[in-house]
Amino acid sequence: MASRGSEFETSPAEGTEEDRLVRYGTSMFGGRPTFTLVRRETDGGGEWTLHELLPREQAEARRDRLERDGRSLSITPVEDLVSDVAGDDLLSKLDGWTWDEWAGAKVARLDPTRVRALQDVVREAIEGTPGDSSEVLTGGAGFVFLPETAGVRLAVAFRGVKPIQRIDRMRSLARGVARMSDEECYYWYAKCRSPSSPNGEKALRVLLTDHIE
Repeated sequence: MASRGSEFETSPAEGTEEDRLVRYGTSMFGGRPTFTLVRRETDGGGEWTLHELLPREQAEARRDRLERDGRSLSITPVEDLVSDVAGDDLLSKLDGWTWDEWAGAKVARLDPTRVRALQDVVREAIEGTPGDSSEVLTGGAGFVFLPETAGVRLAVAFRGVKPIQRIDRMRSLARGVARMSDEECYYWYAKCRSPSSPNGEKALRVLLTDHIE
């Protein structure tokens, strides 16, 4: 698995319950989830929003680096990301973790057309992950926490597909991301969001869709 660099220093998870520490694999943050996928209903159908979860200081530092290069990054407190879709039982649905000093760094929001194009790659990426993923796949409003590997794979797909207009190109990119190894996904996610690689997303789209006329 690719290294994520000095930006991601290990932070201990709150609590000591073994099941909670291992649920999301060997993330850099002591076993807690590092992405969340939220589904909301719109007049045209469901939309998905993917966020990477980071300690607030790291999220703000990433935003500052991007802004120095003329790019933007939206960050939101974790509870605010899911409060409108989690219902009254918000705290239990946050899986017991304390999120007071954490924020979600927005990866992308996809409209219903792109949601339909990526349905298969999302289903495959989150199959077997902790929690109930049915709400974000089959309808209604809901969210699911994701392990790092699943979140990175979806981040590549979301960033790559967002500006594409043709359905056949969207589906080609989705199939390409589904075939990638975890290492390839980490490489492309780093490349797509790096301030030093402004054309990373374009290179990804050329790689996965350029064969379509």
